[in-house]
Amino acid sequence: MSKLTKDKASKLLEAANAFGTPLYIYNEQKIIDQCKAVKDVFTDLPVHWLYAIKANDNPFIMETIRAMGIGFDTVSYEEVILCKEFTNTHSEIFYTENSMSDYEMDAAIKDGVVLNIGSLKRLERFCMHPESKRCCLRVNPAIGDGHHARVNTGDSESKFGVRIGLLREAAEMAVKHGKIIEGIHAHIGSGIKEPENLLAAMKVMLELSEEFPDLEYINFGGGMPTPYTASDAPFNMKRFAELASPVLRDDLSRRKPGFRYYFEPGRWFVAESGFLLCSVQTVKDQIETTYLGTDTGMHHLMRPIIYDAYHQVVNLSKFGQVADHRYTISGNICESGDILAFDRMMPRANMGDVLAICDAGAYGMTMASQYNRRALPAELMIRPDGSFKLIRPARSQEETVKDFLQDCGFTKQSTV
Repeated sequence: MSKLTKDKASKLLEAANAFGTPLYIYNEQKIIDQCKAVKDVFTDLPVHWLYAIKANDNPFIMETIRAMGIGFDTVSYEEVILCKEFTNTHSEIFYTENSMSDYEMDAAIKDGVVLNIGSLKRLERFCMHPESKRCCLRVNPAIGDGHHARVNTGDSESKFGVRIGLLREAAEMAVKHGKIIEGIHAHIGSGIKEPENLLAAMKVMLELSEEFPDLEYINFGGGMPTPYTASDAPFNMKRFAELASPVLRDDLSRRKPGFRYYFEPGRWFVAESGFLLCSVQTVKDQIETTYLGTDTGMHHLMRPIIYDAYHQVVNLSKFGQVADHRYTISGNICESGDILAFDRMMPRANMGDVLAICDAGAYGMTMASQYNRRALPAELMIRPDGSFKLIRPARSQEETVKDFLQDCGFTKQSTV
């Protein structure tokens, strides 16, 4: 949970005044610090880290993370294309397919990225491809976890991964066609609540790895949590490394030289770095509920409506004042569900006040839409020296509609 100081709140308010709202703003130093935290553990083991760019794929953020020696975890071919802009070593791009098309598979094979296959039928197509050679296999370990049921990806009925009972068939299929399953992968969920659950999944993966004699690596996934509320304990990466290191060290002693392990911390790199700034457009008393209507909404931050997610909300304009009023923060979308925060104690608010929705660096802009044909917010980065860098300009309302019509190939003449 982001803990704003007076100086940090003043910096955010300065950005809102300079660039307007709604506005996504990211602290680059926080991203760098999160990268350092993973690089500083497992130093005596061949452990590598991957950033799931679906959390935030702004190219300037990707550039920062890549400069810290972190690879990329992708889940679509479009993300693969984007990542190719940042590395000439395509083997550092891990592509986990999900209902992949033949076209996407063919392109990934030709690119030389690491293709992580999650179904027996897709593995069969891969084995029949004349240019395919090696792949990773996504396993369903029948162990799930996560901050919400919709991000639990590892339980036995999940749509992800090849179930344990089919792994031998997968291994035999690869051998039959002369292909190599070079790695196995599992991801049990996003925002894993307990490190012990990830350790349990790791142990299952190590046992299952015996089915695959040609393994060069195991990707254990990750999904390290973000402390969104005051009661959430920060994920202790050092403690996790202390628990996991003996398990990895014991396994490594039985592996061939060059064997390696991967983790995917996901949102952990970027979530706490980001804020969505918005302005109060109306204060509405509806008897039992007082709404602060804002110039953003669920189209800019979908986590509350999809996952019932909690984000701390701070009134920057009244920072430090007594929180003696109860408000529900609503968006400007024509949907009853467009609520960003319920029943928050805050200082008395006025129209024009600037609010900061905290810990919004992950799954904000990547999930944003132009529902109600509304414009997307700008994105801004606070550099380590305190300067601002605009990393994605906003479009005006007129530009947004003009771009939409052009994308559709529509002109007034086209209707004649």
